[in-house]
Amino acid sequence: MTPPKRIVAYLVAGAIAVALLFYVFGRIDALMSARDQVISDSSRALLRIHGQLVKYRERLRVVERANQQLAGVAHRRADSLRAALAAGTRVDTVTVLGEIATADSSAFARCSVALLACGQRADSAEAEAGRLHAQLARQLTVRPRRCGVSVGLGASAGQGVGAGATIVVGCQVLRFPWP
Repeated sequence: MTPPKRIVAYLVAGAIAVALLFYVFGRIDALMSARDQVISDSSRALLRIHGQLVKYRERLRVVERANQQLAGVAHRRADSLRAALAAGTRVDTVTVLGEIATADSSAFARCSVALLACGQRADSAEAEAGRLHAQLARQLTVRPRRCGVSVGLGASAGQGVGAGATIVVGCQVLRFPWP
């Protein structure tokens, strides 16, 4: 007994429709997977450069602290020379005023370098924080491919028992573009 040609035609049309659906959803999933891969690779790159940025900011901090200390030394020297001049312990006024000017300008230059290093450290940290914030927002759009065991309970149709249970082991094949 051969099945009617109409049933065979419906089965073939249904198989083609299912194949097309699998193909279309597979292409959508492939596009989303490629996008997810780019986002994840970008996150890994940010993690790799984070250590270098921390080392860079630490070098800037060392430069900043050293110049702050040298500026403090020069400022204290200028203040002690002013005090000596005011107390009359140093009478060579022109020489003392030249030394005070040199110490003050040295302190100013050191403070400028320290301020510049501090600003660069802050700019680097803020820029990294901005990049990390943007990357985290993008990373949250990545969806994992889950594999595992699913258990389902529900009503069944047929004779006898009116409930059924299903245990499935598998992986997600398709992912729809909406949440």
